[in-house]
Amino acid sequence: MLKLLALSLLFGSPSAAKLDATVGREMSLAIVTVNKALGLESWKGPEVCVDWGGMEATIKTVSADDTRKCATSAVAKDFPGLGTNYVMGILMADIGPATVFTIGLGDATGWGAYSCDYTRKCNPTKLDTPSKPTKRLVDRIRRACANEKTVWLPQRGDVCDRM
Repeated sequence: MLKLLALSLLFGSPSAAKLDATVGREMSLAIVTVNKALGLESWKGPEVCVDWGGMEATIKTVSADDTRKCATSAVAKDFPGLGTNYVMGILMADIGPATVFTIGLGDATGWGAYSCDYTRKCNPTKLDTPSKPTKRLVDRIRRACANEKTVWLPQRGDVCDRM
């Protein structure tokens, strides 16, 4: 109970009791789409638009600019809620993008989703519950907010202020 109170204080306004299904599906699909475009979560298909190098070449570093260009082009259409109902964060490691997550805005405040294997669903979760997925997501969001290299689509806004 104390953990729930602490989380609700961290996030300011209480989360919506239920996430609109359309917004939830779009958040999940946006994550999978960007994972495919960036070649994350074991994806090795034709949609990858960044050059990571390969088996016969040296592994290459992917810059934040390359990550932003690739991710932006991947979600340029078919994602009307991006920037309105949710923002996307791409946590960057020294060699390139490491993970993707979404954080709800407006009526979806208090909800988020994070990257998972492309064969699974990346379902949104309430950010004020004491579950293991929530703890992982909140940790990723905090690390992303503290990392100046994090790529935000379309922009970070005030999501880090709630963390």
